[in-house]
Amino acid sequence: MSKTVSAIISAAVSQKTTTPVYLIDMGWDIASPDVTRRIATWDTDISWNSQTWTASGAAVKNLSVERGRLILPNGDGDPWLALVNSQVARDRDIDIYEHHTSTASPSGSDAVLLFSGRMDGAVIDGINISINLLEGRANKAFPQGGISPPTYNYLLPVGSKLYFQNEIVTVN
Repeated sequence: MSKTVSAIISAAVSQKTTTPVYLIDMGWDIASPDVTRRIATWDTDISWNSQTWTASGAAVKNLSVERGRLILPNGDGDPWLALVNSQVARDRDIDIYEHHTSTASPSGSDAVLLFSGRMDGAVIDGINISINLLEGRANKAFPQGGISPPTYNYLLPVGSKLYFQNEIVTVN
């Protein structure tokens, strides 16, 4: 299936260097009206997919299919510290899209889902809040309730992670 590439995406691709813009959909409680669940790593709000992605000062680091890190600013006027302190980040859904754009205009562009997973532990320091990201558990082919020897008898390498409902078991 082919797709027509817009002039904005063509301009972004033709630049010598480009900085990806990420759209981040976080699974915080809806009862948190002071903090948006959808943010962008851009300096202005972005409209995409009939939603507004709020400029945030956030950054995405070391993103791969298995893991990554979300950096949120922790300064005066930033709402993230109160949110992380009042709600546990661990095990909340997160989706990250790469927004294909030119540096001149993010409007009219398209985005692609790069990462779908869960937030893990948060580390708070003076200027940043760093949240580790893990791949989504829905992608695992393990049975829902548990694994029994007749169903699953392959020995996993040390360090492998098994996901059981809300538990993560690491093979030692």
